[in-house]
Amino acid sequence: MQGNVTSRPAKSWFSWSMIAGMFAATAFAFAFMPILPASSYEDGTIGILADAGLFFVLLCIVVGTAIVQKLDTRHLIFRLALTIWWMLLVDEEFFSRVNASWGKGFSLNAYAEGAMWLVCGAVLFILTLRSPRYLVQLFQGSSKWVTFFVMVCIISIAWTPGPAYAMAWGFKLVLAVCLLQLCNSMIENVSDIELFLKVTVVAFLFLTILPVYYATKDPDGFWFEGRLNADPDLLSPLAASLMVMSMMLYAMTKKRQWVVTGIIGAVIMVMGFGKAGVAGGFIAAAIFTLLQKKVIRSLGLLLGLGVLAMLIISVTPLASYLQTYQGGSTLTGRTVIWGMALTAMKQTPILGRGYLATYFSWENTSGLKSGAVHVHNGFLEVAYNNGALGELLLLTVHFVMLRNIFSAMKTCRMLRSLRPDSQQAWHAYLLTIGCLGLYVHTFIQGLMGGHFGGRCMSPYMLWLALIMLTTATRRVSETMLQRARLAREPLFAVTGLETFDLVPIQN
Repeated sequence: MQGNVTSRPAKSWFSWSMIAGMFAATAFAFAFMPILPASSYEDGTIGILADAGLFFVLLCIVVGTAIVQKLDTRHLIFRLALTIWWMLLVDEEFFSRVNASWGKGFSLNAYAEGAMWLVCGAVLFILTLRSPRYLVQLFQGSSKWVTFFVMVCIISIAWTPGPAYAMAWGFKLVLAVCLLQLCNSMIENVSDIELFLKVTVVAFLFLTILPVYYATKDPDGFWFEGRLNADPDLLSPLAASLMVMSMMLYAMTKKRQWVVTGIIGAVIMVMGFGKAGVAGGFIAAAIFTLLQKKVIRSLGLLLGLGVLAMLIISVTPLASYLQTYQGGSTLTGRTVIWGMALTAMKQTPILGRGYLATYFSWENTSGLKSGAVHVHNGFLEVAYNNGALGELLLLTVHFVMLRNIFSAMKTCRMLRSLRPDSQQAWHAYLLTIGCLGLYVHTFIQGLMGGHFGGRCMSPYMLWLALIMLTTATRRVSETMLQRARLAREPLFAVTGLETFDLVPIQN
């Protein structure tokens, strides 16, 4: 990490062969596990070793590739940060946690996942020693509002009903925010943002495929109550996010592998049939295609998604689920929870009950059935846990995110008018409208589920990443516009001492 010699751009570092190699390593791990003693599965030892081993291998691959390609320090730190980001995302599928409640402890898998967070934090600490300037940037610009929001969550752990549990998830929240800010500080161009998006897509591919694999091994069967035997409120939004991000990458690269990942996301999104996830995915896809001003392609995409959905519904038990569904009037019981949450929030309106208080106290005070560990609305979740102060900061973060998106869209339009043939300008515009589609999708999920403001799981992490992406896209597009304007302004020189004639200098 002391070298500073750039040999060549690492465009081929993240390729389809790298994705295939990661899948091959995972497949080998799953094939090797059955020969080990069965008792090891019961205490979760194998999962811990496999996850730690995979992280170590990925770090070795990243460092080794950087050495071979003679990359500079910035590229190396950025790739190591992306490796940590990928592991933080997929860890929740490697470790199947047992929900904790009053009088119960945590499973070994929960402690193992926390241990992996500590390992990721240790690697991030080493990177911070080499590039600490991002810590100051946490309190500057758009990032400061996210930092203030996280600080309120961390401080409120002092009066939460489950301080140890909240402290663990608070550590991951801080880790994710610091890691994303480090990535933000390393991003200099559109290619860097594209690389971050690729890593995130591969992580979401794992997050959507592994639940399908687990459903095939479930004793209750692959289908449960008419839907895929997985958490629909989590799986469908994740698959929809995978589909939209794949659309963004395909629009920029025109590579077929992103078509494959997008189709996988669309199929799993419908099979899981989380209604908010499906609706958010359709709306985000429509926004992304319509803002490209390709109406025919947009209509074709929506028609194709509709045909795919109808085909899956017709050949699966989803048809019977739709026929027997009767929760439309209460949004599957959500309106009852929201009403009781509003009543409970009046008791502590300013500071709330503490970070993740809903996880421990909500099912005990609401009178609802066991398992209602959040209020199924991100805004109410924050208001319940962190009061009016946390809610105000959350709304500010949403406002800043939208401001970044629309400012970047305006900048990209000006940039494209100056450089109509610039591929980088077009890619920056695609990233901006893709972020807008993802924002609308995450906003819809936040209205129907605890996708931000609660535990820092993959949907929450995507929302945090979206804040970073909008900030980075705006900054990169403004830098490109400034350079384009300077390039179009000719320099002048004096041709004679007597006449002082000025003539333009050709660049």
